[in-house]
Amino acid sequence: MLLITSTLHGQVDSLATLKLKEVVVNSLKQSTVIAKFPGAISIQNISTDFDGPKQSLQDYLTNLPGIISFNAHNYAQDLRLSVRGFGSRSAFGIRGIQLIVDGIPETTPDGQGQLDNLPLGILSKIELIRGPSALRYGNASGGVLYLETQDSENPVPHRIEMGGGQFGYRLLEYTGGVREGKTSVLFHLNHREGKGYRQHSRYKTHLFNTKLKHTISAKSELSAQLNLMHSPYADDAGGQTLEEFTQNRRSARDRNVLFKSGETVSHVKAGVGYAYTSENIRLKSYGFYAYRLFNGRLPFENGGIVDLSRNYYGQGSDLTLKYNTGKLIMETLLGYSFLSQSDHRNRYVNANGRQGNLTLDQGENFQRFGSYFIQQLQYKRWTLNGGIRWDSNQLELMDYFLSNGDATDQRNLNAWSPKVGLSYRITSNLYGYANHAKSYETPTLSELSADPNGGGGFNDLLTEQIAINTEFGFKFTSNQTQGSITYFHINSQNDLVPYELASSPGRTFYRNTGTTQRKGIEVDFQHQFYSNTTVQMTFNSTHFTYTNFQRDSVSFKGKTLPGIPKVFGSVALRKEWNDRWKFSWNRVYRGELYANDTNTATVDGFWIDQIALTHTFAFLNTQSWATLGCSNLLNIHYSDNIRINAFGGRFYEAAPTRSAYFRLAFNF
Repeated sequence: MLLITSTLHGQVDSLATLKLKEVVVNSLKQSTVIAKFPGAISIQNISTDFDGPKQSLQDYLTNLPGIISFNAHNYAQDLRLSVRGFGSRSAFGIRGIQLIVDGIPETTPDGQGQLDNLPLGILSKIELIRGPSALRYGNASGGVLYLETQDSENPVPHRIEMGGGQFGYRLLEYTGGVREGKTSVLFHLNHREGKGYRQHSRYKTHLFNTKLKHTISAKSELSAQLNLMHSPYADDAGGQTLEEFTQNRRSARDRNVLFKSGETVSHVKAGVGYAYTSENIRLKSYGFYAYRLFNGRLPFENGGIVDLSRNYYGQGSDLTLKYNTGKLIMETLLGYSFLSQSDHRNRYVNANGRQGNLTLDQGENFQRFGSYFIQQLQYKRWTLNGGIRWDSNQLELMDYFLSNGDATDQRNLNAWSPKVGLSYRITSNLYGYANHAKSYETPTLSELSADPNGGGGFNDLLTEQIAINTEFGFKFTSNQTQGSITYFHINSQNDLVPYELASSPGRTFYRNTGTTQRKGIEVDFQHQFYSNTTVQMTFNSTHFTYTNFQRDSVSFKGKTLPGIPKVFGSVALRKEWNDRWKFSWNRVYRGELYANDTNTATVDGFWIDQIALTHTFAFLNTQSWATLGCSNLLNIHYSDNIRINAFGGRFYEAAPTRSAYFRLAFNF
């Protein structure tokens, strides 16, 4: 766990200026010295001259401990993230991890999240909470990824950025703003497209994002945001067998080409926020509305075209009261959130990419109301932080396709989520802590609607997943060195695991397992040499096993959970000189993992390297820059994604080989 992590891609903050002061950690919803908080949290600042290729959020996450990502180059399936195994089951998008952007939830109430509408070009900070966080966020909070975007500066700069790379990658961005008195507005336009490394893997995305801030008084602020995204196409090349992956890496699965697998997406999101802060009181409130249109083509005939419209909205507030008696500092947090999601899902016959007859027509609703109480006490060297949350989750399905019977259904999945943690300052630079928490995760509406029996309605065999987490660790921080070591132990029930059927190859279904045990160690270290050279290392070791899981009279007890490497980590170096040149080298390791529950398909581990060189120059009396980089420098052949329990051994999706990229940014 890094207290404050400097990114190795153009970070402007220096460890030499680090001070342990009380700050508001937005993902925690509390003000605290981060080192004192009894939990694993990392904060990474991102500068405007970030030197990664900006193709995926994965580019920004490689040096954070405890999180691993897959599938950065299949834009029809989206990036798959996992924190301590949570999220690993996802066939597309984000599961089990809460995604928050500028204080507004991006994750729907049923636990789904998507990354295709993120304004990557203006990310300024990432906060990562590792481990169950249901106390603060409720359903599907195996981890929290809290993203913040840039604010308008004064004077307001305008920036045009262009970039490109191999396999047809093209990037064009404009960022600018307006500031008038107490009001500032930031605008961001982004166009991104590529042909893709594999056949049938092209993609195109247009994005517009605006962010407004208005200072009402010295203590209160109003904010607003608007996000628009349209992706006219993102093709899916499909999974590969080991033979295809080895001999013809760039090929697409023949059925994916035949059925024109891919998606078209449009997304609109608008939100407002209010914050009031005084010495002893802090009030934060938000409200938002989002609308998403999705049309997906899957590589099978019956129900192989999905047409989905989604409305979701929500409102939440939290009030913090702080008391300082001199020896004892108390902070009480009271909060609530209400989220509502309505999906209208139609399925049609996929007639070789053309829409055929209707096979399913249903409406799906998920409403969640949660209230929580968090208490923090600080006494001398001790910090106690804990609380409890209650969530009411109401699910409803309306079946409009009655020719095969009425599958209308309703469920209530309520849950309590307690957590308690304690930290102790051992020395001025060293802290120890421990915590214990309970979290839960419901199946998403799309997972519940994937009925292996072929009918409509919810899959009655699926239920919520429960996890009990215990964690302890040590944190060290000084002006030049930061580091941590964390051990966690998680017992879970009813883990949700994906699989495929021979009758519907390419369609993902889900089932609950029995019980699992997850144990792991996360190590993070960073040191700054002089004022211009930084080295950072992360190391993660996992031991995730089934402890009681039986299917078709076969026991999986002792088998390793698929899709998570046993070891992963990174080593990175960043060097600056003359205030004009920056060099970064990033080496990432992903260890051996299994692709199926039976552990008969093993995926070997590998190292991949990325380097980048950035030159800063003057343009129209402003600072501009040019970056030249190379991904997969040593041309390693590895699988970008692992399709867990895929039918026919199609576990693999070949990653791009060595690829160069450039970016050129002009400020004016």
